[in-house]
Amino acid sequence: MKQINKLLIVTVLLVACKSSDNDIKILLQSKNVEDRIEGAYKAGESGKEKFIPYLLMNADDPGRSTQLQFKGFSVYQEKVIALKKILKVEPPVKITRDPDSTVIRFYIKAASKYVKK
Repeated sequence: MKQINKLLIVTVLLVACKSSDNDIKILLQSKNVEDRIEGAYKAGESGKEKFIPYLLMNADDPGRSTQLQFKGFSVYQEKVIALKKILKVEPPVKITRDPDSTVIRFYIKAASKYVKK
Protein backbone atom coordinates (compact mmCIF):
# COMPACT_ATOMS: atom_id res chain seq x y z
CA MET A 1 0.00 0.00 0.00
CA LYS A 2 2.82 2.43 0.85
CA GLN A 3 4.48 1.82 -2.52
CA ILE A 4 1.27 2.71 -4.35
CA ASN A 5 1.03 6.00 -2.41
CA LYS A 6 4.64 6.87 -3.25
CA LEU A 7 4.05 6.07 -6.91
CA LEU A 8 0.93 8.24 -6.94
CA ILE A 9 2.81 11.17 -5.37
CA VAL A 10 5.65 10.89 -7.89
CA THR A 11 3.18 10.75 -10.78
CA VAL A 12 1.32 13.83 -9.54
CA LEU A 13 4.59 15.75 -9.15
CA LEU A 14 5.68 14.87 -12.67
CA VAL A 15 2.37 16.00 -14.13
CA ALA A 16 2.49 19.23 -12.10
CA CYS A 17 6.00 20.01 -13.37
CA LYS A 18 4.95 19.51 -16.99
CA SER A 19 2.03 21.90 -16.75
CA SER A 20 4.26 24.44 -15.03
CA ASP A 21 6.64 24.39 -18.02
CA ASN A 22 3.69 24.90 -20.36
CA ASP A 23 2.46 27.77 -18.20
CA ILE A 24 5.88 29.45 -18.50
CA LYS A 25 5.82 29.06 -22.30
CA ILE A 26 2.32 30.59 -22.42
CA LEU A 27 3.45 33.51 -20.23
CA LEU A 28 6.51 34.14 -22.43
CA GLN A 29 4.32 34.28 -25.55
CA SER A 30 1.60 36.46 -24.03
CA LYS A 31 0.63 39.88 -25.40
CA ASN A 32 0.53 41.18 -21.81
CA VAL A 33 3.76 42.85 -20.60
CA GLU A 34 3.40 41.63 -17.02
CA ASP A 35 2.85 38.06 -18.22
CA ARG A 36 6.02 38.17 -20.35
CA ILE A 37 8.03 39.56 -17.43
CA GLU A 38 6.65 36.91 -15.08
CA GLY A 39 7.35 34.18 -17.63
CA ALA A 40 10.95 35.33 -18.06
CA TYR A 41 11.41 35.44 -14.30
CA LYS A 42 10.00 31.93 -13.86
CA ALA A 43 12.08 30.60 -16.78
CA GLY A 44 15.23 32.00 -15.18
CA GLU A 45 14.37 30.54 -11.80
CA SER A 46 13.74 27.14 -13.35
CA GLY A 47 17.18 27.11 -14.98
CA LYS A 48 15.83 24.98 -17.82
CA GLU A 49 17.55 25.29 -21.18
CA LYS A 50 14.34 24.55 -23.08
CA PHE A 51 13.19 28.15 -22.43
CA ILE A 52 16.19 29.71 -24.20
CA PRO A 53 14.47 30.04 -27.63
CA TYR A 54 11.45 31.70 -25.97
CA LEU A 55 13.71 34.11 -24.09
CA LEU A 56 15.61 35.05 -27.26
CA MET A 57 12.37 35.66 -29.19
CA ASN A 58 11.82 39.46 -29.26
CA ALA A 59 14.58 39.86 -26.66
CA ASP A 60 14.71 43.60 -27.40
CA ASP A 61 11.15 44.11 -26.07
CA PRO A 62 11.23 47.45 -24.17
CA GLY A 63 7.82 46.93 -22.52
CA ARG A 64 7.76 47.87 -18.83
CA SER A 65 5.43 46.89 -16.05
CA THR A 66 3.42 49.24 -13.88
CA GLN A 67 2.35 46.51 -11.46
CA LEU A 68 4.02 46.78 -8.08
CA GLN A 69 5.45 43.25 -8.30
CA PHE A 70 7.47 44.05 -11.45
CA LYS A 71 7.49 47.88 -11.37
CA GLY A 72 10.37 49.34 -13.32
CA PHE A 73 11.46 46.09 -14.92
CA SER A 74 11.38 45.73 -18.68
CA VAL A 75 10.68 42.56 -20.62
CA TYR A 76 14.17 42.84 -22.14
CA GLN A 77 15.81 43.13 -18.72
CA GLU A 78 13.99 40.14 -17.26
CA LYS A 79 14.68 38.01 -20.36
CA VAL A 80 18.44 38.65 -20.34
CA ILE A 81 18.63 38.12 -16.57
CA ALA A 82 16.90 34.77 -17.14
CA LEU A 83 19.40 33.92 -19.90
CA LYS A 84 22.23 34.86 -17.54
CA LYS A 85 20.87 32.47 -14.89
CA ILE A 86 20.27 29.61 -17.33
CA LEU A 87 23.53 29.91 -19.27
CA LYS A 88 25.56 30.88 -16.17
CA VAL A 89 27.55 33.49 -18.04
CA GLU A 90 27.86 37.25 -17.45
CA PRO A 91 27.32 39.65 -20.38
CA PRO A 92 30.15 42.00 -21.42
CA VAL A 93 28.25 45.08 -20.18
CA LYS A 94 25.83 45.77 -17.33
CA ILE A 95 22.21 44.75 -17.85
CA THR A 96 19.89 47.76 -17.68
CA ARG A 97 16.19 48.02 -18.39
CA ASP A 98 16.84 49.56 -21.83
CA PRO A 99 17.48 47.02 -24.62
CA ASP A 100 21.16 46.72 -25.53
CA SER A 101 22.10 45.01 -28.79
CA THR A 102 25.55 44.11 -27.40
CA VAL A 103 23.96 42.03 -24.62
CA ILE A 104 21.41 40.46 -26.97
CA ARG A 105 24.08 39.46 -29.51
CA PHE A 106 26.23 38.08 -26.67
CA TYR A 107 23.43 35.82 -25.46
CA ILE A 108 22.45 34.76 -28.99
CA LYS A 109 26.03 33.60 -29.49
CA ALA A 110 26.24 31.99 -26.03
CA ALA A 111 22.95 30.16 -26.58
CA SER A 112 23.68 29.02 -30.14
CA LYS A 113 24.45 25.44 -29.07
CA TYR A 114 21.08 25.19 -27.30
CA VAL A 115 18.91 26.58 -30.11
CA LYS A 116 17.96 24.35 -33.04
CA LYS A 117 18.53 25.92 -36.44
